[in-house]
Amino acid sequence: MGRILIVEDSQQNCDLLKEILKDAAELQIASSGNQAVRVYNEALAEKKFFDLILLDIGLPEISGIEILGRIRDSERTSGIPLGQGVPVVMITAYERRFLEAFDKGCDNYILKPFDPDYLLKTVKKYLP
Repeated sequence: MGRILIVEDSQQNCDLLKEILKDAAELQIASSGNQAVRVYNEALAEKKFFDLILLDIGLPEISGIEILGRIRDSERTSGIPLGQGVPVVMITAYERRFLEAFDKGCDNYILKPFDPDYLLKTVKKYLP
């Protein structure tokens, strides 16, 4: 079973994502940007890699775009070549920021409100 890090500050959205993905993967939740970066870096250091990160853009403390940049920086520092790091799917209501997200290294972009079947299909493409 794969591992997914969900980075989402809305409890309602977290509950929805957990319900949709409960049978697809082991889920870990980070409700803030700082927590997400810490959890990711700990997993990277312990070589307990996530198979996918679902990342909201509008988060407290640090935006999802900045988190994505920090994740890619951590991978570079750890010797992970560009394009071989953890896949990141942005899940957001910010339609206009998709180019910025792809520029920072996201792999996919899903707009809220999302179709649960489409989300599950997208997630399964990245899981072992």
